[in-house]
Amino acid sequence: MKLKKMLAWLTAMAMIGTAALATACGSEDDASSSKTESSAAESKDAAADDAEAEDLAADDADAEESGSTDDETAAYAEALAGTLWLGMDAEYNCYAMGFNDEEIVFEADDGSSASGYWGVTAGDPTIYIFEDAELTNQIASIPWSYDMENGVMILNDNVIMAQADSYSFSDAATAMQQMATAAKVQEYLQGTYWVGTDDTSASAISMSSDTLEIIELSQDGTLDQGSFLWSMDYDTLNAYDENYNLLASFGWDISEDGSELQLTNDGESVVYTQVSEEDANAVVAYLYSVMGLEESAG
Repeated sequence: MKLKKMLAWLTAMAMIGTAALATACGSEDDASSSKTESSAAESKDAAADDAEAEDLAADDADAEESGSTDDETAAYAEALAGTLWLGMDAEYNCYAMGFNDEEIVFEADDGSSASGYWGVTAGDPTIYIFEDAELTNQIASIPWSYDMENGVMILNDNVIMAQADSYSFSDAATAMQQMATAAKVQEYLQGTYWVGTDDTSASAISMSSDTLEIIELSQDGTLDQGSFLWSMDYDTLNAYDENYNLLASFGWDISEDGSELQLTNDGESVVYTQVSEEDANAVVAYLYSVMGLEESAG
């Protein structure tokens, strides 16, 4: 090939390459534009999908939370149906509250009462009382909390209610009369110390408006003391920790002349008599003397 023809051929190839490059660039721009538009569309679709997924997740979470609430509410309803609860406050006011599957009765020894149909919702610290079974016409509400695990109900933040196993929903009035007796006993015990002994220990109890104090001295000199929240019903004195976890239950009975108090725990009964000591230190010293032990310096 002659040099001139070769130059012309290379020039032609170069022009074709340039044209091809130009065409390719145009295609690339178009492709890029198309790709950008496609990416934008895909991003929009992805964003929409993400938003939809978030909405679905939120709906699922709401549904799960609602389902959990519904389950807990159903558990409350099942646990409460057919039960009667009794309690008193620090002023010795007595309360009884009974449930059946739909109806509720509330009695207080000041003469107030309420009855109707009841409803509760998990997470809502209120018992609602309605006039109708459809729960549409509310007639009363009672602040409460309920610990199913420990079987403790608290009304108005200051009345610890214990379940009365020997009474049913229809016995609220009778149970209230029994509670009135318990209230008199609690008032009688208020601010006094009572000491009882058995084969292995001596113990003392005292009740204030909100605490039950127990002091126990064993034969080996071990001294245990504790203050607990209390509730009392017609035949049981209950001790709770600060979180209302039930620690112990004592059956109680007091003699007709009020000189003796009998407490029963785990089938073992101890008779207590009132002592003149007026404070815990004096009572501890008295327990040491009763047990024939020398009081520890510590």
